[in-house]
Parts: sequence; structure tokens; C-alpha cells
Amino acid sequence: MSDRYGQSGSESQLGDKGDKNTRNPSQPLSTGSRSSGNSYYASEPIQFRVRGSTITGASPPKFVTLEDIMKAAHGMQNMALAHEIAVDQDFKLEPFEPPDNSYQKLVKETMHKAYFDILREQLNSDPPEYKQALILLEDVKQGLFSILLPRHTRIKEMIEEVLDGDFIKQQAENNSLDFDKYAKFVIDLMAKLAAPARDEMIQNITTLTDTVDIFRAILETLEVLKLDLANTLIAMIRPHVQKESVQYEKAKFDELLKVAEDGLQYTREWLQRHIDKTGLSIPVTDPNIIRNVTAQTLAKAYLELLEWDGTKNYPETIALDASRFSELGTQVYRLICIASIILVSPSCGHDPSAPSQKQQLKDKIDIILGNTSNDIELKSILPSVAEEVILFTEQLLEGLNQDGLSADTKELIRTQILSVGDPEHKVRQIVRQRILEFLKMILVCAGGSRQIPVGLSAFTRELTIVSGTLLRYVMHNKAVFTEHYLNIIQEELSKN
Repeated sequence: MSDRYGQSGSESQLGDKGDKNTRNPSQPLSTGSRSSGNSYYASEPIQFRVRGSTITGASPPKFVTLEDIMKAAHGMQNMALAHEIAVDQDFKLEPFEPPDNSYQKLVKETMHKAYFDILREQLNSDPPEYKQALILLEDVKQGLFSILLPRHTRIKEMIEEVLDGDFIKQQAENNSLDFDKYAKFVIDLMAKLAAPARDEMIQNITTLTDTVDIFRAILETLEVLKLDLANTLIAMIRPHVQKESVQYEKAKFDELLKVAEDGLQYTREWLQRHIDKTGLSIPVTDPNIIRNVTAQTLAKAYLELLEWDGTKNYPETIALDASRFSELGTQVYRLICIASIILVSPSCGHDPSAPSQKQQLKDKIDIILGNTSNDIELKSILPSVAEEVILFTEQLLEGLNQDGLSADTKELIRTQILSVGDPEHKVRQIVRQRILEFLKMILVCAGGSRQIPVGLSAFTRELTIVSGTLLRYVMHNKAVFTEHYLNIIQEELSKN
């Protein structure tokens, strides 16, 4: 949720989970207190969809439970999930929604509709019947419990006292059940526990007048707050997971090396391609020289992952992050292409508003390129890019009351832009070299302030995002495997 939860240590918040809720991974974890078919939560697992991560076979499933997150944080039973939380700062959960027209979605909607139809029918009967209402208030109580942290003992006691099942049942038997009082208590409590971003959602509940609609909105809001809590916990436990994940991955990989014939074969080949012995007196024994060579070697090796040749075997130490580096490599590829197109385009000229025009054109080209990730796709889309550049230039000239482009100029623009499809294009090669050199400096120096390469100032934001993401992946990987990398490089440098 937000700062309204406070900032206590992650261990104290998660300490009550432990082994009490252990289950078979294939079994859903019920959020209600019963398995009754009349419960709002009867068939609803606390299951969330992962967002912000590229899920592959080596990564966690696309849908995880809050319990999975807690177990990954404490017991490290799921190495891939713990790694995902540690490395991906965008890792978060979204509501699990079955696909449209799916059987699962139909069942969910049918059960919820029946739940509230029964409630409305019973409340409207004469005299009112409260059997479903008792189930409703119990579900609300369980929903409130699900958005509390273990340290919220006093709040839990208050909920138990106000939503006391026996007392509510007595009120129902005496036909004196005051729904408005309980609704006000729940809404006020949610307002105190929720993040400020949910204030409007909770405020909207107070505008409802129908009792059934009010409690339906309450239950739906509790589901949202439960998700907020899960993502807040992820953010709070991330430092703990990062620390534990490094040690855990080290231990697991060392176990693998004991049983594998050569568990570092492809890693060794990967690093050896980038060891530069120029100017070195072989064999090298100076630890400082070895460390410097290692830093340079690793920087070049990590950059190779962004332009990986699929015919080569992938290094074992990068296995969990293969999809991550591949996705980042696609971003770098598109960045090179867009920057090259901008540089060969005549649209921005020397007009005082050129920076904003360049930004507009960059955004348009970015949209057209979409998810382009290779030269074949690029060549097929460049004709459309050329026409967009021509149209943009024509509109720009018209706004400046200048003559439009001649037929020859338009053809020249098309030729220049289509030529960018050639990976050996001089402008494209220069842009690529500058971007990779910039990223290499970031890796060698472990971040810090670096000047944006000449001609790429319009891409400051994109370069900052890419370099920051790359550095985060690399730092975690180095924390786990640097010892192995050093040994491999030291062994290579010791050969005569």
C-alpha cells in the first residue's frame, strides 16, 4: 500500500508467514475462511499476474501467489522468483483476470452475480432474511484481515470486536442488523489503511445508496488494496531478497558445478573472446593488472549479450537473465536505428525550434518501428518511415511558410532512409559505436556521470534508461559470479 503502512523491517512484517501456510504449489490458496460455495472468495485464489518482467522457462510462472513471494523472500525455495524480484526493479503484480470468453471468467462472473443476487433477494424479502448477509460480513472481515500486516494486531482485534460473528448473528435473529453502521466502519478503516491513490475509489463508495452495491464495491476495493499490499511488500523486501539472492545463487551454482562435467564451458568461451592481451607481459601475475583486464573483459562480454549471435552457446552464468539481455539488446538496436534515421533526415534543419521538432519526429519514428528487432523487419518498415519523414518535413515547411520539397528531394530522403537498413551504413555504424562505447564506460566505471555521446543528446532519456537497466543486471550478475570470472581470466593470463 503506501506510507500509511509505515516502514518497519521486512522480516518483522513477514515473520508470521513461515511454515503455517505451506501448500502444494499446484493448489490455490483460498482467501476466504471457508470453502462454502456462497462465499465471495470461494473459488478465488490470491493469484496475481507478474508485470515488468520477461517471463521465460527459467523464470517464475506468469501467475504467482502472495505466498510465493513471501517464500521466495525467506526460504529462497524458488531461485528464479527470488532472482526476478532482486534484479527487476519493475517487478510487480497485477490483478489476475481470466481471459474474456473463457470458462474461468464465466464461472467467476456467474458466481459473483449469484452471490449478490441471493443477498439482494434475501434482504428484500418480508421479513428480511440474513443468511447471505452473515456470509457477506464474514467475507468483508476476511478481506480486511488480508490487507493487514502482522504488526497490525490492535487493528485486527478491533475488526474482530466490531465484526463479531456471534453478535452479528444475534442482531440478525432480532431483525436489528444495521448494515449502514458496518459499512461506515469498513469504509473508514479502508481509508486509513489504503494508499492516497485509492482515496477517490473509497470516496466513491460513500456516494452509493443501495446496500448491496455498497458492499459489492467494498469487496472489490478490498481486492485492489490486497494487491497494493503485495506490491508494497515486494518493494520493502527487495533489499533483503537482493542480499539473500546473491548468496543463494552462489551456493546453488557451486552445487551444480560439483555434478557437471564442465559447468563453465560456455562462460569460459564467452570471456576468452574478449580478453585483450595487447601490451601485456605474459604470464600476468600482478593482481591489479588482472583486475583491470577483468573489468575491461567483462564490460565487452556483457555488451556482446546485447547483440548475441544465436549460433553460439549461451554462457551458463547468464542463464537466468538471457531473456532480459535479449530484450535490452532489442531496445539498443531500435535506439541505434532511430538515431541513425534522425541523423540522415533533413527535417529539423537549423530552425530555433529544432529540438522540439526532433523530439516529435523521434516519437513518430519510434511508433512506426514498434517492436522491430532485426534488419529484416527494419528493411520492411523503412519505406513507411521515409514517407512519415517526408510528410513531417512538408508540414514543417508549410508552418514556416517555405516552399515544399521537390520530387528529387523526396527521392533523396527515401534513398537516405532506406540505406539505414544496411548494417554497414556509415552513420549507423558511428551511432552504434558511440552508444556501445557509452555503455562500456558505464560498466567499467560502475555508473557515475557520463557525457551523452555527440549527436545523441536527443536520446538522453533513452540512453539513461538503457544504461541504468544494463548496469543493474550486470551488478547482480557480477556479485554472484565474479569469483568464477576472475579465475577464468587469471587462468588465461597465466598461460605462456
